Amino acid sequence: MAADIGIEAGVNSLTQTRLEGLCAMVTGASQGIGLACARALAEDGARVVIMSRRIEAVEEARERLLHEVPGASIEVRSGDAMSETDMGEALAFTHGLAGRLDIVVSVVGEPSFKPMLMKDLNEVRSEFAMNFDTAFLAVRHAAPLMRPGGSIVCLSSAAVTQAGWGISVYGAAKAAVERFVRAAAFELGGAGIRVNAVRPGLTLPPERETDPDFLAMIEAYKSETPLGRSGRPEDVARAVRFLAGPESGWVTGQTFSADGGMDQGKGPDTMDSMFGKAAMDLIRRGKIAM
Repeated sequence: MAADIGIEAGVNSLTQTRLEGLCAMVTGASQGIGLACARALAEDGARVVIMSRRIEAVEEARERLLHEVPGASIEVRSGDAMSETDMGEALAFTHGLAGRLDIVVSVVGEPSFKPMLMKDLNEVRSEFAMNFDTAFLAVRHAAPLMRPGGSIVCLSSAAVTQAGWGISVYGAAKAAVERFVRAAAFELGGAGIRVNAVRPGLTLPPERETDPDFLAMIEAYKSETPLGRSGRPEDVARAVRFLAGPESGWVTGQTFSADGGMDQGKGPDTMDSMFGKAAMDLIRRGKIAM
């Protein structure tokens, strides 16, 4: 069966890298990692639908992509990746462009950077919805539209393996994503659909690297990253592009780290600068400070 899947996916040689004729959708694609992933797919010839909540932002992203990748085919959808209706409609729209859906990249997600003892259950549920539900909905509603050779890539985080302040719930939600990716890869293997994840570390566009509001956090994370810098969206997009394409046709259920080695260490402690030393001294003693 593996050979049949490879043939349907168009894998004819070890050197094939183009994605002409394939249709892809990327969530959270108006900026950052999502935008970089859309660019990487478009550069290799895929027809790409980019999705984000604000129509103005996603249309601006489309214009930027068309400028950076002349001749690219870029469509837009506004919608909430946490909404089952919005995700289902966006995926159906993508499939309807050419009667196929080949690649889906689920990027939406973010940490709250808040100590566990400062959270309530509603905040926990909201953070899980943002970081886990979005991946589940992408897989759940993409798979029935895919043919053998389809590829789904979900974004995880180095927070899964790091011990760090302010990322307890985020790390747990992304750990759930990674376990779900393995389970989904198992269940969809018979359909010839691959499911993988990419695990970034701190990732910022170049203009954010000099933002005074981020300098302390950036320096703290750089000190814990073996390669000595924060990641950039294109660093992550390259890993996503590999997992999305036919070159990785024998890879499924895996999580690839694209984090400069950050997941080998512990996360930095930037909580004092965010919540004040007095409050954090209480938190570190197991007390609640709101």
